[in-house]
Amino acid sequence: MMTKKTIEELGGWNQGQPTEKVMYLSGGLLVEDWPHARHVMRLSSQLFTATLPLHQLDLSALHLLERAAFLHNTGMTIEKRRHHKHSFRLIKETPLPDFTDEERHEVACIARYHRRALPSKEHEEYAMLSPAARRRVSRLSALIRVADALDYNHDGRVLRLAVDPASCDEQIWTIVLWTRLLAELDEELERAREKADLFEKEFKHKLRFFVLVEDQGR
Repeated sequence: MMTKKTIEELGGWNQGQPTEKVMYLSGGLLVEDWPHARHVMRLSSQLFTATLPLHQLDLSALHLLERAAFLHNTGMTIEKRRHHKHSFRLIKETPLPDFTDEERHEVACIARYHRRALPSKEHEEYAMLSPAARRRVSRLSALIRVADALDYNHDGRVLRLAVDPASCDEQIWTIVLWTRLLAELDEELERAREKADLFEKEFKHKLRFFVLVEDQGR
């Protein structure tokens, strides 16, 4: 499982080329922006923890989410416009070292739904999943869509995130975003609100963000 230790081994958001361990975990698949892949994986993991009371999924689901987040843009190596569909196919066809075929299909679906259309039984790849797997894929896709939006500029300006329990209720779920001094989040917040469509459908909560500047002296 991709534990916190493993994530740390993958390096910071701005680390350049993939390590041997990264290539092993990716099954040899490439992405067009390794720092972005790492950061979306990290934000997805933090969002998973921040929304645990909503999705109620276990650590095996987190394992699926992290790998899907890491590989969500692998299809960009083929074509930008439909890269989410190419990501699905590449992940589906590539053996990953610590996943069964069924789990890899879920990873591929989660990556496929990081943008554009929402999960639908009209899609063959989604319809063939078991009811439990469809539920899991839908909920994890809701998280990766938001995490990807929060790194819209591919520069890690959202440093980390966490839930603000005091500002959550039966209708609203509030996430705190920490950013660097003078960093603008207008585009990230706009995209995150757009891509919260699946989140709000799955969890029946409006997603709200509160921005704080990271204390660089900590």
